[in-house]
Amino acid sequence: MTTTTTRQLSASATRPPDAVAARERHAARLAGVALAVLTVLSVPVTALLDTADHPSVRALAGAGFVAVAALEVVVGWGLYVLLRDRAHSPAYAALVSRGGYAVLLTAAAGRLLWPGGDGVAGFRADWSLALVVLGVHLLVTTTALWSARRVPGPVVVGTAVAGTASLLAATGRGLPLPDVLPGAGALLPVVLGEVVLLAWLAMVGWDDDSR
Repeated sequence: MTTTTTRQLSASATRPPDAVAARERHAARLAGVALAVLTVLSVPVTALLDTADHPSVRALAGAGFVAVAALEVVVGWGLYVLLRDRAHSPAYAALVSRGGYAVLLTAAAGRLLWPGGDGVAGFRADWSLALVVLGVHLLVTTTALWSARRVPGPVVVGTAVAGTASLLAATGRGLPLPDVLPGAGALLPVVLGEVVLLAWLAMVGWDDDSR
């Protein structure tokens, strides 16, 4: 056994159970920044759908949603790095489900970008399906957060509530949510769930005491 390996094992053995490694803090920061950007970007991009009759506006909205989808992948990977050591299976399922949402969102955005496509109506139909997958992702993420045994209770509960509300809203089963942006009422619980996750990611990524 090399000296370097011995030092690594020694450091791992002496590190407190709840300590956060440098790579995990880096992943939390990366995911937190990506989550903050996509949450802020989602609002004006969704608002563009109301005036997407013009091809240029429709293309801009489509490009915006593609950017959001790319950021979703970054967030999914960051969460996976944070949770895989303590809850590998649910963390991997969360990564796959978030990646699935990103793929579906990109495909939906193609309706806006492709000339002669179904436009906003087609996008909204595909997006509704994508939001169901995102709701499932939040519930799977809840399982990963709970299994990791290192996440504050309010974060776990908030993510679970957001995932449940998202599924109910996206499938049209109750929860008459305020339609802040026309046609995007189902997005509201998702945004709230993302804010809860963002608070935790910021706490992990920028807490120097977690070393």
